[in-house]
Formats: sequence, C-alpha cells, structure tokens
Amino acid sequence: MRYFIIRHKLSISVIIFTILFYLTFLYMDLAQVMFYSCKEGNMFLGIISRIWIFIVIDMISLVITIIFLIKYLKEEISYKKWIIMPIVILFEFLYTFIVSMYGMVPGFTFYPKTFDDSILEINNMRLVEVNVGKDKYLSPYYDNGSSKVTIFFLGNGMPSSMLLNRFYESELEASERNLLVMDYPMFSLNEGKLNEKTIYKEVDQYMDFLTKEEGYNYSDIRVCGYSIGTGVACYCAEKYDVSELVLFAPYHKFQAAMNKVINVFNGPLELAVRFKFNSISRASNILCPVTIIYSLADSSIPYTSTELLINEFKNKTVYKLEKENHIEVLNHSRMVLYCLH
Repeated sequence: MRYFIIRHKLSISVIIFTILFYLTFLYMDLAQVMFYSCKEGNMFLGIISRIWIFIVIDMISLVITIIFLIKYLKEEISYKKWIIMPIVILFEFLYTFIVSMYGMVPGFTFYPKTFDDSILEINNMRLVEVNVGKDKYLSPYYDNGSSKVTIFFLGNGMPSSMLLNRFYESELEASERNLLVMDYPMFSLNEGKLNEKTIYKEVDQYMDFLTKEEGYNYSDIRVCGYSIGTGVACYCAEKYDVSELVLFAPYHKFQAAMNKVINVFNGPLELAVRFKFNSISRASNILCPVTIIYSLADSSIPYTSTELLINEFKNKTVYKLEKENHIEVLNHSRMVLYCLH
C-alpha cells in the first residue's frame, strides 16, 4: 500500500485536488448567492469570507500537486512523461474552468439585488405570495381592476422595483392593464434556489395565481421579457396559451450571452453554461403573436443571436433599433406601451 501511494503520488494528488476544487465551488454556489442577497459588504470579500478555508486547502493541494509533478518529470526516464504532463495540465485547466464557471454562474449571471419597498406606497400596488415547495416567493402586483394583465420577467441584476420605479405614477393610473413583475429566487424578498428549474416552477405558480385566484383567462395575459427574462418568457408563452409575447433584447439560447462576455462556451465547454434558456427550441411551438425589439448596437446580447431566434417565430412583428445599447432597448418608448396598454 505504501509503495502504491509513493509510486502513484502524482495521480493521487491530482485526484485529491480535483475533488477539493469541485467541493469548493459546490459550496461557493450557495455562498455567493447568500452574499448577493445581503444589503451590505463588498462582493469579493463577501465570497472570500465564506469559502476562505476551502481556498486555503485547495492552494495547499495545488502546491503539493505541482511539487509532485516537477519531481515526476525529474525522476521519470520514460518518454511517456512528456505525454502525461500536458494531458494532466490540460485536464486540470479545462476541469477547473468548467467547474468554477458552473459554480459561479447563479450569482454572476443573475446578480440578485434587494427590493425597494417604496414602490408599495403606490396606490393599488401589493405583494403577491406564492410557494414552490417549502420556499416563499413575493412579487409586486399592480391591480387597478383591469380585465387584462401583463406578467414581466426582468434581466440581470434587476429586481422588480427597478422596473416599477421607471413608471410615473400617472402612467400606472392611466394603464389599461394590471402588471405583475416576477422576482427570481434570491432576488428582493425571495427565498429558494437560483436555478432554471426553480424559476420555471415559480412562473407556474404565478400563472396559477392569475388564472385561478384573479380569474383571468390565458387570453387576457400578455407575457413580456427583457434580456435574461426573455428565456423565461418563452417558457411561459410555450406552455400557456397567452394573448401575446413581447421580447426586449432576446437571445436564441443563453450560451450566446455568455459568449459575449468570453467567447469560449462552445463544444464541450457549453457544459459550463448552467442556465440553458433554450428559447430557439421553444419558438416554433409558440402560437401567439410575438413582438421583438432589439438593437444592432447591443453589447450584451449579440444581434446575430436575436436574429436566429426571430427566424423561428411564425407570427411576429420586429422592431430593429440601430444605436440603442442594451438597457436603452428596455427604456424604449414601446416598453410602457406593452406593459400597461
């Protein structure tokens, strides 16, 4: 046993480091979401404070692995070492990249933020509570008694209050629709786990609220999505026979948005894209009228990705902007029109 360990110390150290690294990011997935949901603190320090012990152990393991690798190269006479060494290095590089990206995606992709409760002072505004399993979710609902409603799914780092604060109270009072803006898990006042499956379950609960408790027909419901939220909106419009789907700065699948940040998520590395939001696979099944607003100058969602999605819709109206950036697509005058009228 002792001889086996000495003979294969490099392989054993690589395996130990690989396992420890995986455990670090398995824990970090939870730690960063906990941090993002806090009001105070620095993002980097907040994450480090929760996983520092894992980082120390990982670094010790990495140093030991490097020492054993150097020793192996010096002692091993066989030419095989020049094959084994690059394989080990390449494997560890790809593995650590995929695992770290997979672990960090929930926080860095969605960047949960807190809720501005001043919007609750607006007349006819209230919080609606739904449950997914044991977790409670709250989202603001503007109800002026209209017979029609819009449900809106937002983008990266955008709690519901951020959208609602864009409206003048007079615009809300003049609205011809009620408006429900869904907050994702860990956003605003919400609990739960930030993953694609849970988001879809939350959508289902709010659709049940609108139809079973508020008495809307699906034909009374317009679905809107912006940026990340367009993938959620496509899920909703495919599953439910809603009146209309409106997409601001959509993508064909979320991989395209990730590649806009760092263009490596292709082939096997697409596995590191934890949130799939594969809108293009849903497009042909969406039968309601679809309106798409996007910009050629969008630096967050490549317009080529949007156009791939556009080609798959059957009944569509497209507004192509020339100079607007990503957030200006949402700020376009048609946003108020589609939300409230």
